[in-house]
Amino acid sequence: MFRSLSDAASLDPTRTWVIDGGPRIPSLPAEALPSLVIAADVGYQHARALGLSVDVVVGDFDSLPLDELQETDDGLLIERHPQDKDASDLALALRFARTAGATSVDVLTGGEGRLDHLLIGLMLIANEENIGQRIVTHCGPSRAVALQPGKPFDLEVAVGSWLTLLALDSDSRASTSGLRWNLAATDKISPFSSLGLSNEVLNTPVITVHQGILLVVVTSRDG
Repeated sequence: MFRSLSDAASLDPTRTWVIDGGPRIPSLPAEALPSLVIAADVGYQHARALGLSVDVVVGDFDSLPLDELQETDDGLLIERHPQDKDASDLALALRFARTAGATSVDVLTGGEGRLDHLLIGLMLIANEENIGQRIVTHCGPSRAVALQPGKPFDLEVAVGSWLTLLALDSDSRASTSGLRWNLAATDKISPFSSLGLSNEVLNTPVITVHQGILLVVVTSRDG
């Protein structure tokens, strides 16, 4: 039986997962099982394929007809938006997570489909709405987080992994340790630069952002 969005206060956002749409089913991360699962439109089908019970479905339902929703998800909440909207389904799902009180969110995406959707999906975790939260995007063997000054890098990273730093602001600056090629606080990372590409993790990495916003992508070499 579907529930009203007025029941959202009863949700437990302690460990929130957002399941993105797209043509490919995501992989399950090696994380504790979620207390709250939010599906972005057709991400509902992906979540069900992964064996997850969905709590909330958010989107315009252009890829997921309402009549396909399984009422076996006890208490499923539906937040429907018009197709003529200014935000993507993933952006709306992240907004719902924030409204529900989530401060730590894992986004699961299959990583295939339209290039513009993939790029925007990564940019979303660094926008002004989301940069204050801990949001980790999982895509196959890779994870991505956005950092700003004062926000610590707290991912567990295996030695031998690849770590890439992408500047999202002009004149971004960061210092690092634990990498094969470390940065000093005086080093500038320009947008559209390959300076931070495919660094190697030698031991526990420490990344301190001094200016700007950085997207950090960690890729396991075992993946």
